[in-house]
Amino acid sequence: MSQQLNAPNDEIELRNLQDQLFQITKELIKNGQVPRFKGLLEVASSSVTIVSAIHKIKANNGSRTAGTDGKVMDDILQMGYDEVIKLIQSLMKNYNPTEIRRVFIPKPGKKEKRPLGIPAIVDRVIQECVRMTIEPILEAQFFKHSYGFRPMRDTKQAVERVVYICNRIGYNWVVEGDIKGFFDNVNHTILLKQLWHLGIRDRRMLMLVKEMLKAGIMDEIKRNEIGTPQGGIISPILANVYLHVLDSWITREWEEKEMRNGTEIRTAKYASLRNHSTITRPEFYVRYADDWVLFTNTKENAETWKHRIKEYLKSNLKLELSEDKTFITNMKKKPINFLGFTIKMLPRKKSYIGYTYPNEDKIKGKIQGLTSELRKLKFCSDKEWLINDIQVINSKIRGIINYYNASPGVNLITRKFRENLKYTCYKCLKKHGAKWVPANECYNLKFMYPERTEQVPAVNYEGNWIGIMSLGFATWDKVPMKNQDETPYTALGREMYLKRASKRPLFNRVEGLLSNESMARILSGAKPEIYNFEFFMNRCYAFNRDKGQCKVCKFALAYYEVNTHHIDTKLGKSSINKVPNLVTVCVNCHKLIHKKELSEEDTQHLPKTGINKLYKYRGILKEESV
Repeated sequence: MSQQLNAPNDEIELRNLQDQLFQITKELIKNGQVPRFKGLLEVASSSVTIVSAIHKIKANNGSRTAGTDGKVMDDILQMGYDEVIKLIQSLMKNYNPTEIRRVFIPKPGKKEKRPLGIPAIVDRVIQECVRMTIEPILEAQFFKHSYGFRPMRDTKQAVERVVYICNRIGYNWVVEGDIKGFFDNVNHTILLKQLWHLGIRDRRMLMLVKEMLKAGIMDEIKRNEIGTPQGGIISPILANVYLHVLDSWITREWEEKEMRNGTEIRTAKYASLRNHSTITRPEFYVRYADDWVLFTNTKENAETWKHRIKEYLKSNLKLELSEDKTFITNMKKKPINFLGFTIKMLPRKKSYIGYTYPNEDKIKGKIQGLTSELRKLKFCSDKEWLINDIQVINSKIRGIINYYNASPGVNLITRKFRENLKYTCYKCLKKHGAKWVPANECYNLKFMYPERTEQVPAVNYEGNWIGIMSLGFATWDKVPMKNQDETPYTALGREMYLKRASKRPLFNRVEGLLSNESMARILSGAKPEIYNFEFFMNRCYAFNRDKGQCKVCKFALAYYEVNTHHIDTKLGKSSINKVPNLVTVCVNCHKLIHKKELSEEDTQHLPKTGINKLYKYRGILKEESV
């Protein structure tokens, strides 16, 4: 029976709907039924989903990158609220995407470049709306050890799973898989059929996805008949949909095969039972996007699996296994490379353990890129420019450290490059008066590394030393195994993630602030030109930030009592409606802010902190005691 969905009225309803989609799908799959959802387009095209999608996209650096139409996110934000909603909804009804702009970005340490597709900004909004709608249904069905481009999952967890298999299962024969030109060879018909079988039964939504896939590429093709361009918001989840059938086919014969008592066996404790079963090709499988590894117990089984997977990809997914990049490896003799990490099995007493360290070639490629950036420091004409470039360099070094700190051997590899990189940094800063300074005496490093006394190259800026971070700061940080209950689509899963990642929970915007009545009242004001889409969206975030209270009198406000004050009215159109410039106040306090003269009677009901806030917003210097 098909599940008919209704459009949500606010963000709380949208979150609840996503949770329901996830839970219903889980229950149906558990009971051996196929999910069937209709009405998905109504959810994707609702104003709530559109606002949520725009806010998520505008938070990314890519929001300032234009597509073929030359528009960026700021162009959308400066439009009227109703104008934006109607534009996106009308495009969805008769969708014809703008051609994609393709750029080529260098691969670290390699001469070849990776193609990256950049859709128009309105197409990115529509893709995000579709992703938000279908992701809960798909997440409930994806293979538990698929880690690529999925919420609350990352490369470190995939690597940790590989180490777990080495330690607990003990299989040492590995097929390192590589699919030849995966993103360029995705068959659209097969992909749409898989979406249908996974429960996306709204044909209008499927046609929307079809048009996204067939969007032309500027100066190349008018209509794309095969492949999905890397760079689109929808591409990663569609890649996982396409390979989901491969995951299911591989794992159903062993890793996820149910025993007669209904349980699944995945640990070494029960491996001996399987060794005496009729199944002769044991495997444990981990995938990250189109990179995957398969563990088995013998070389013969590894060769059999490689051949079977090659044939399956060819006959069922119209893909080719790359013979040049697919290897069969005995990890007791030779390490494997997976997601930029080198992983090997080291002898320990009577057994072997998994051990990881950064892939040396990958690190070398990143260092070469850093060296090119460092040389630019020689040409900085002033100190402010120099300090800004040093911070950029530090962020890249920090990125390398953060990516590889999940491996115990991180310092073993980084120390090979540490001294040369430090000396290169010193030479590039020498003309600016560089000195060797302990890291914990550098103003920009001492808070992150208070115990580090390692000498780093630094320059003096306004009486403070500003240093360049050392690769030697890398230390191993043990990553826990992925808890499969951690998901964005259950209350428990979100709580687990927030606890693990130490992140604050996402606030819901107050939908009443976007009601027609509220907007009509605001638009009748003196400066309607500043009340654009960005204002209506960000005033909701300011309300959440201010905990639903007037910042002056501290009274709790219902949505219909809310006024939103611009702290600095002299800012330009692109800055005036940013969240830091907006503050939530009640009607009376808003009148006091704009009143020409204040009397003692006007402020006698306010607390002292409220009076200070009031004068701050009025722009009056606090010279007299109040």
